[in-house]
Order: sequence, then C-alpha cells, then structure tokens
Amino acid sequence: MHSDDLRDLRLNRNESQTEFWGRFGVNQRTASRIERGQPVPPAIAILVRLYLDGVIGDADLERAQRRFKIALQAMPSRAATTAARVSAP
Repeated sequence: MHSDDLRDLRLNRNESQTEFWGRFGVNQRTASRIERGQPVPPAIAILVRLYLDGVIGDADLERAQRRFKIALQAMPSRAATTAARVSAP
C-alpha cells in the first residue's frame, strides 16, 4: 500500500498514529515517517496486509506483543552476560 492510502485508512478509522501503528509495533515517530513516504519495513507491511485482509486481528497482534515482551525479559541482559564471561575461570 502507498503511504497516502495508509494515512487515509488510519484517518477513516478515526485513529491516531499511535493507536493505528502501535498495534503493529511501530512508534509514532516511525509512523509519521511512513505516512510521509518512507518505505514500510517488509515485516510491518506483511502484518498490515494480513490485518486489513482479516487474517489476523487485534487479539492476535496483542498476543504476539505480549509473547515478544516475555521473550525479551527471559533473555539475559548484556551486562549479566558480560559479567558471567569475565568471572568465568
């Protein structure tokens, strides 16, 4: 989809950039850039297309975001990983 089409779609839904793009994991700054013509990252373009085609919905996107956050929390921090390497014999 073209950036103008995405902007028009968002406005027709009466949603802010944060509301519309946030469901796809895009912050407002990047949303603004996309709507001004910056290419949509391929992964985001796929999510938007699936969403607009009704293949995935808000619940699916929310579940994916929750799982992503959990996965990030489960990953050891860089500082902890570095400390473990330094203290290893």
